[in-house]
Amino acid sequence: MTQVIQLGLLVEAVLNVIGAAVFIRYPAWCLSYVVSSDTVPPSAAVLWQIYGGLVLALTIPILLVIPNSPTVFEQRSLIFKTLTAGELVLIGVLSWHASKPIESGFTWSGLALSAMFLLPALTWHSCAAFVLPDLMRPSTRIRDNGEARKGL
Repeated sequence: MTQVIQLGLLVEAVLNVIGAAVFIRYPAWCLSYVVSSDTVPPSAAVLWQIYGGLVLALTIPILLVIPNSPTVFEQRSLIFKTLTAGELVLIGVLSWHASKPIESGFTWSGLALSAMFLLPALTWHSCAAFVLPDLMRPSTRIRDNGEARKGL
């Protein structure tokens, strides 16, 4: 089943790189759909570019754990738990600001949609980390354990 995780990691990395490139290259365009004013404040555009940079930075560890290695389970587990925690915080902050959109400078729909767009990633990371962690183990290790049990 490690192939499911490997494919998921690859798809996630590709989507992260594409999204982050758009965030960094076109921050005002991205934010124009969610800010409540007619223009995007330059400070918001800079912060959005920083967010894009963080998305790219967090993609590097994802790419590094696609191939199997002796310690890949522990590495994948740490990465998935870290991403789960980050997504929980982001969803919380976005939801909190959605309760008072006028003060935040963003539209309610922009904040709510941003939080909802994180739900698939949160589901993927939390399920892999906490519900089905054996999916992150290399297939050979799972096969070896199964063969060892048969021999007993």
